[in-house]
Amino acid sequence: PAVMNKARAMLDALMGPGRDVVEKDKGSAKEKFKDRTVCKGFLIGMCPLDASLLGGKRTFKVCEKIHSESMRGLFEAHPDKAKLSRDYEALSLQDLELAVRECDGHIANERQRIRDDVRRKKPPLPPIVNDRLSAMKRQATDMTEKAEKMDDDQHREKEALTSKANELMKEREEMLENETKKAAEAQPQEVVCDVCGTAYIGEDGNAAHLKFRIHDAYQRIRDRIAELRPKVEEVAKRRAEERADEQKKKRKEEWDKAMEKEQGKSKDTGESKASASRKRSGSRDQEKGKDHAKEKGKDQDKEQGNDQDKERDKDQEKLKERDQDQGKEKDKEKDKGREEEKDKGPETDRDRSKRAGSRKRGRTRSPSGKRRRG
Repeated sequence: PAVMNKARAMLDALMGPGRDVVEKDKGSAKEKFKDRTVCKGFLIGMCPLDASLLGGKRTFKVCEKIHSESMRGLFEAHPDKAKLSRDYEALSLQDLELAVRECDGHIANERQRIRDDVRRKKPPLPPIVNDRLSAMKRQATDMTEKAEKMDDDQHREKEALTSKANELMKEREEMLENETKKAAEAQPQEVVCDVCGTAYIGEDGNAAHLKFRIHDAYQRIRDRIAELRPKVEEVAKRRAEERADEQKKKRKEEWDKAMEKEQGKSKDTGESKASASRKRSGSRDQEKGKDHAKEKGKDQDKEQGNDQDKERDKDQEKLKERDQDQGKEKDKEKDKGREEEKDKGPETDRDRSKRAGSRKRGRTRSPSGKRRRG
């Protein structure tokens, strides 16, 4: 099965996917490279997991998608190559950056390993330094043993000898630390390559590692990232601006529709208000007409009342004049009666009683001229 799979992969790489299927549409045959089984990074120039780069090295497996020169040829001849290239470059950049992140992690691990080795492993010291350290240790040991063998009455000599042995051991420790540091500084240090993460020692090691395939692969990948990133960022920026413009245009259209709708409502409301205003105005005019008619009626009533008052005044004046005329007539009759009495002479008692009886009878008659019953 492994041999068959390998052979199938080789055929796919040479002839492309669906090589055994008879194509009914020649147009679809020219777009086989769009199949998801075809590596888009390989089509535009570089797949980091190709066997010639990182595939099969460190933690990377070989790319399982089709790397076919015939598919690349179809892609190069496609009329939409420019547009497709922008999409494929964005996908390829993601794969390339993933490979570089793995390398950066490897570099961090290698540098930590070197620091641990420096702390754990002591560098070899020169022979003369080792001899001096050994002599100092023997001398201090002899002093300590001699002090332990002294009697108690020699406690002063015993304390001095012990103190001198301790000072000698302290001096030895300081010498060991300084010499170890000097040896570590003199010893060639491991260095980790910033490009591929390979550790080497010295100039010779650096020159050797630059020839490694993995260093060349990572160098090409990093150069490819530096080439693609500005292009992809520019395309992403332009598309973001286009989306922003589309959203702005869409919001403007929605705003215009909302304003038209609002204006329509306002127009309807305005017409309704105008109609209501006209109605109110008509009502006010009617009320004013009614008030005017009432005022006019009041004025007419007032004028009629004034005319009636004037008529009454005239009637009263006439009555007054008539009363005055009647008074004058009575006065004239009285005067006439006096003159007649003067002419007749003094009135006798008999005449006065007759006249009084006549007046009495005249008062008891009704307006019709008949005498009322007592």
